Amino acid sequence: MAIFGSSTQNIAVKCRATVFKTGAILAKHNVRLVYGVGDDGMMGMAYQGVRSEKGKVLGVTLPLLLKRQCADPSIYGKDELKLVDNLDERKRLMLDSADALLIAPGGWGTLDEIATYAVHFKIGDWPAVPIIFLNYRHYWDGFLKFVKQMEKDGAVTAKQIAFIGSVKKPKNIFKEYRRILKKIKFYKTIG
Repeated sequence: MAIFGSSTQNIAVKCRATVFKTGAILAKHNVRLVYGVGDDGMMGMAYQGVRSEKGKVLGVTLPLLLKRQCADPSIYGKDELKLVDNLDERKRLMLDSADALLIAPGGWGTLDEIATYAVHFKIGDWPAVPIIFLNYRHYWDGFLKFVKQMEKDGAVTAKQIAFIGSVKKPKNIFKEYRRILKKIKFYKTIG
C-alpha cells in the first residue's frame, strides 16, 4: 500500500502516533509500505512504524527531495529506494508499486496526488485501486463531503468515486480495503 500525506510534522492534526501505528499494522500484515520518503511528517511516521516491526518499504522520490527530506539515505536497503526525475513519475511509480493508496492528513501536495490519481482513473489511464483516507480527528470530513456534493451535482459519477473510502482507526484499513474492492468489482461488471 502506498501512503501520501504531509511531509511536515507541523501539521495541526495530532496524529503522528496513529500514522506510526498504521505503518506497524501494515508490517504485521506483511504489506510493503510505498511512500515518498522523508524523516518527518506523515510519511516519515508511517515509515518508522513499518520499521518498528521490521517491515518492507519502497521509498520513491526525486534527488532534490531526498536531500531535503531524508537525513540519512543509507537507511534504505537494496531495492528499497527509487529515484525519479519528476513528481508525475513519482506518483505513477508509487501507484504501480501498490494495490491501494492511503491518504494521511496533508496539504497541497497531498491534494495534488489525490486529484492526479482521480483524473488518470477517470480517463482510463490508471487502474482503479482503493483510496482510503486516514480520517483521524475528522481531518478529511470536509473533502469527503465535497466529493459527495460533486456527485450530487453531476460533476462526477458514482463509478468515478467508488474507489474512495475512509477510516478513523488504522485497524479498519483492511476491512475498508475489501469493501472498496467489492464496489470496484461491481462497477466493472455493469460497465
